[in-house]
Formats: sequence, structure tokens, C-alpha cells
Amino acid sequence: MKVEEVNLDGLDMRYEKLRARQLVTERKLMASLGEVGQVSPVIVTKSKEVGVYVVIDGHKRVRALKKLKADVVKVTIWEMGEEEALVASYEMSRQGGRNAVEEGWLVAELHRVGKWSLGRIAEKLMKSKSWVSRRLSFVEEMSGWLAEAVMRGEVGAHTAVGFLMPLARANSQEGKVLTEKVCELGLTNRQVSDIYKCYRTSSAEVRKRILGDPVLFLKTRTVARQGKQDPDLSEGENRCANNLELIGNISLGLARSLPEVCASDSSEQARKKLKLLWDQCVERFKTLAKMAASVFREQSERSSKEMEKIKEVVDHVR
Repeated sequence: MKVEEVNLDGLDMRYEKLRARQLVTERKLMASLGEVGQVSPVIVTKSKEVGVYVVIDGHKRVRALKKLKADVVKVTIWEMGEEEALVASYEMSRQGGRNAVEEGWLVAELHRVGKWSLGRIAEKLMKSKSWVSRRLSFVEEMSGWLAEAVMRGEVGAHTAVGFLMPLARANSQEGKVLTEKVCELGLTNRQVSDIYKCYRTSSAEVRKRILGDPVLFLKTRTVARQGKQDPDLSEGENRCANNLELIGNISLGLARSLPEVCASDSSEQARKKLKLLWDQCVERFKTLAKMAASVFREQSERSSKEMEKIKEVVDHVR
């Protein structure tokens, strides 16, 4: 296809609303464009207005070029209708992938604006009708403030669909508060997952504290996961110490409970399963015991050699 140069002012960006922004990617792209210029053309279709082109794919490049005060942009003009071009662009980006919300925006555009039936959309996108229906429900159920946060790139699609939407269904105001906190603090998907799981099972008072200071909540969770911390040990050493203590406590607990569980009235099947698990446990513990013996033996040998060197120095001084 022929690549042309057109004025940036002659671009219609109406479909940029169908793609979430990727802030880090856009910063890198702008740096690349500033250094080597535009390499990949933007895909457009002709508008009904003379001299105006509708951008189908390449909105990030257009935004970056505008920030760089460029006058022209390289484009490839597709001779087809806008809806067909959107579908063709989706097919091209299938490997790169669009998230579930972006797919929902595309379906909504084709169905609500383009007046395509769900069956036609499914056929064109090579998806099932139920897939199309689910994608449409994502975006139609999503609150406007959450959709805006996803579109700005401040909230990931997985975070929005997996955690913030269910929370907003239960309590719209609290869902909005948490979304604002996610945007403000730049919380990761894993952090929001932790917050959501605890929020679901907590009392109203605890929920209030979680939403009031999510960072403090996450710090408290991290400390709780780490267990007791000895200031004289490193993070890795503390982790080993806590795991060793845990193994010891579990062993004592099993020593007390195993005789009761494997009493004479236990079924033969249960006893066989527990015996199999015990044999596996013994094998794994043997591996740990060999490793520990090797580590501590080497440590002891190093200490003995160091003591011998110290004794030689002292004897020499005398």
C-alpha cells in the first residue's frame, strides 16, 4: 500500500476512545520518534469531509507527533468503510492483543454506533456470539469514571474487570474511592487483588480503614507475610529462619495429632493415603537434611580454619 504524508491537522481521532493509553509505551515512542522519526505509517480511511482522514490505528504515534510539534504524518489510506477498517485493524493486532475492555469498546462501537448485529460482529471478528455478548456487557456495566481511568491508562483492564467492577456493583461509592486511590498511588494489579480479597471478607469498620489508607494496609499485609524479623539477619536469612520455625511447629503439631487421626477406628484407605504422604514428606525432609548438613559443615570447617589462622597470628606475635 502507498504511504503518503498528510497534515496532522487533517486527522480525525474519533476512535482513540477505543484503545487504552499506555503511558510508559507512549513515552518510549515519543523518544524514538524524536530520535529517528516516524517509521511505521498510521492507518487511516478517508472521511466524508475533503482533506480529513479518520485514524483507525496509530493513535499513540499521532499523539506523540503532536507533542513533538510535527506538521505532517505518514499514513496508509485504506479504501474501505470505517467499521470494516476497525475490524481489519483488530485482525492485524490480534497477535499483539487488545485487552477485554478494548474489545468491549470495539464491539460497542460496531453494535451501538455502526448498528451491526451481534451475530455479524461475531462472524467478522471470528468469535462466538457469547464472547461478543460478554465483551459488550463488560463495557455497558462499567461505570463511566472507571472506564475513563482505564482509557487514561491509570487502571489496567484486568484490575478493572476482576476487582473494581465487582466492588462497584456492591457499593458504587466505595468502588469509586478505591479507583481514585489506584490512580493516585499507581497500585499494581496484585496490590489491588490483595485489597479486594480482604475487603470482601472484612467488617464495615475494617473496610473503611482499608479504603482510607490502602498503602498502610498493604504494608501491614507485607509485614504479616514476612513473619517475625530479626534485625541482625538479612531479608533472606529471616525468611529461612521463619520457614525453619514453621517446619518445627508443624512437626510438633503433627506429632500430637497423628496418633489420634490414625487411631484403630480409622479406615484402611485413610491410613494408606496418610502413609503415602508421610513417605513423600520423609524423602523431602531427607533432601533438606542433606543440604543443611552440607551447609553447616562447610560453615563449621570455615570457622575452624579461621580460628587456626587467628591462633597462628597470636603465636607469631608472642
